[in-house]
Amino acid sequence: MQAQQSSSVSWSDLSPAEKAGAKVLCDKDHLYFTRLMFKERMGSRFRVGRHHPVIGRVIDDVLEGRRNRVLITVPPGYTKTEQAVIALIARGMAKTGGKAKFIHASFNGELVNENSVAVKDVIACDAYREMYPGIMPRDDADAKGLWKTLAGGGMLAKPAGGPITGFRAGTMDDGFTGALVLDDPLKPDDALFPVKRNAVNNRYHSTYKSRLAVERVPIIVIMQRLHPEDFAGYLLKGGAGCRWDHLWLPVVIDNAAGYPSEWTHGDPIAHGLSDGPLWEEKHTLAQIEELRGTAGDPVAAFHFAAQYMQRPTLLEGNLFKAEWLIPYKEEDLPPLDWRAIFADTAQKVGTKNDYSVFQCWGRGRDGRAYFIDQARGKFEAPELLAVGSTFWDKHHAKPTHIYGSLRSMGIEDKVSGTGLIQSLRRKGVPVLPIPRGPDRDKYTRALDVVSYFANGLVRIPEADIAPWVGNYCAELLAFTGKGDVHDDQVDPTIDAVKALLAGGLNYSSWGLE
Repeated sequence: MQAQQSSSVSWSDLSPAEKAGAKVLCDKDHLYFTRLMFKERMGSRFRVGRHHPVIGRVIDDVLEGRRNRVLITVPPGYTKTEQAVIALIARGMAKTGGKAKFIHASFNGELVNENSVAVKDVIACDAYREMYPGIMPRDDADAKGLWKTLAGGGMLAKPAGGPITGFRAGTMDDGFTGALVLDDPLKPDDALFPVKRNAVNNRYHSTYKSRLAVERVPIIVIMQRLHPEDFAGYLLKGGAGCRWDHLWLPVVIDNAAGYPSEWTHGDPIAHGLSDGPLWEEKHTLAQIEELRGTAGDPVAAFHFAAQYMQRPTLLEGNLFKAEWLIPYKEEDLPPLDWRAIFADTAQKVGTKNDYSVFQCWGRGRDGRAYFIDQARGKFEAPELLAVGSTFWDKHHAKPTHIYGSLRSMGIEDKVSGTGLIQSLRRKGVPVLPIPRGPDRDKYTRALDVVSYFANGLVRIPEADIAPWVGNYCAELLAFTGKGDVHDDQVDPTIDAVKALLAGGLNYSSWGLE
C-alpha cells in the first residue's frame, strides 16, 4: 500500500480497502501522511531523503505526547516546512477532530500566510475529507492569518516579530491539543546584528511562552542555524531555562563528531543515519565541497558551518566587531549634508578574484556616516563602466533636500580603476583618484577608522532595504588584513568613513571642503 501510494496512483484510484489501509498508516506514520497529502495537494510525489523518516518519527513523538520541547536544525531547502509545519498542523487537526489550536510563526510573513493556506488546502482535499470527515473550517475562515474550525480549533499565523494576541496554542484538555510551531524565526540577513538576534531570542519569554494554554503544550522549533547566538543557540545554551530534544541534521553526517559540550540544554535525538551526505539527491559530496567554499575564505566557512553543518562559529577578525554594526531603518535616515561614491575595482574577474564594488555613503546632520547603497559584481571593463555610470546617475537623481549633494566618486587609482577614472570623466562624472601609498596596507588603513565604528558613528542599512547587507557584514567581521580571500567591500568602506568622519583624506583634492 505504501509503495503504491508513493507512485503515480491518486487517492481516487484506490479501492475502499486500500483507502482504509491508508488511513491506518496516516494515523500512525507522519511521513506517510506527509507524502499522501503532498501528492493530493500538489499533484506530484514528495521526494524522500533519508532525513525525512527521522523527522517524521520526531513529529510522531510530539503528537503522541512523548516530546513537548523539540528543536530541529537542518540545512535550507530540505523540505522541513512541508513536513514539520504544514503536515504537522493538518495531522494534528485530524488527531483531535478539529479541536487543536496552533500558533505558527516565522520571520517571513508571506511564508506563514502561505503555510496557513496550505494547511487549509490539505483539509479541503478529498483524501483528508474522506478520512477525517468532521473537520471543517468555519465559513468565515477565509483570513490567512487566523482561521477556526467548526469544532473550536484553529490556526494563527504571524510573523515572528509581530504581535501574537487573542489566541493561544493548545487547550487545557488532556492529550495533544495543539502546538506552537516556529519555523526559521530569524531572518538570515539579520543574523550578524546582535540587536536583531536578541529581539528574537527575548520573544521566547515576552511572547511565545505566554501564548501556551498550559505548560505541557508542545513547542516545535525548526530552523537553519545562522549564528552561535541565534535562537537555536539561545535555547541550547539555556536561555529558555528548560531542556530541548534536539535533532541535529548537518548536510554531512559524521557520527564521530560528538555532541557539542556548549549545548548544555540540548538532549540529542539519535538519528541512526550512516556517515555521508544527508540527502545526496539534494547535495552530493562534490556539491557540498563547493558549498564549503574556497580554502581560506572565512565568510564562506562561516556560512557553511552555520547553515549547512548546523554548528556555527564566531565570525570575527582582529578589528571589526558585530556590536559595532548598527542598522538603521529607511524612515530613520536623517537629512544628509553631502554624499560621495567610493569604488574599488578588481584587476581580474576570475572565480577566485575579488569583486568590483561601488558604495554610496552620506554624512548625516547628526554627525554620523550612513552607508546608503552598493553595487557589487565581477565586471569586465565595458560592463564596469556601465555599472559605475548607472550607479552615479541613480544617486545623482535623489533629492538634495533629503540626501544632500552628491559631490564626487572616488576610485582607487590602480590597473582597472585607472581606466575607469578616465572613462567616467569623459562622461562628465566628477571622479577623483584615491592613491595608495606603499607604506599604508589595508590593515593599517583600517586602524584609522575602527574607533568610529566602536563609538557608534557609523550606520548601515537594514536588510529590508539592502538585501546585500548580510554578505557585507560577514566580510567586514571576517577581515584580518592578512590576505583575506575577499575583502573588496572593506576598502571603499575605509575610504568612506575616513572621508566623512576622520578627515584623513585630502579634502581639497576631493572637493569636499
